[in-house]
Amino acid sequence: MPKEVPFTAGFLAVKLTDIGLTTMYFFVIGIVFAKLFDMVYGHFKVEDYKKISKIRLFFEILLHLFLIGVVAYILRNIVGLIPFPLDGVAGFRHELLKELSGGTVLAMVLLFFQNNLRDKLTFFADTVFGIKKPEKESEELEPPSAEG
Repeated sequence: MPKEVPFTAGFLAVKLTDIGLTTMYFFVIGIVFAKLFDMVYGHFKVEDYKKISKIRLFFEILLHLFLIGVVAYILRNIVGLIPFPLDGVAGFRHELLKELSGGTVLAMVLLFFQNNLRDKLTFFADTVFGIKKPEKESEELEPPSAEG
């Protein structure tokens, strides 16, 4: 059984540094791969998708999500291999960091920053479920006018 490491201020500082650095890795790598996905899939054209069946669109979305899952798995493992410069300081061990296996930031970035997938999902939600995207989202964020 591994020796218990005392939970000290130094240990906590090193751990928080590793969490922040790992989050930055996931964020940057996620944006790069989201843009690569957009390059591969190309620009979403409503006219093209009005011509195909909703079943085909649904399976395209599922395939896209499947590929994102596989890429996220590979990227999580790659990020786990990046050495942490403070590994061993204050008894901290980088390989035990739970955030390395989670990849929540990576998944969020991969989904959020893909214009093609976002447009497909919006089109699918609109045509199948009648869920329309607001015309002007910025109006919701504007404060009411002082006129009355």
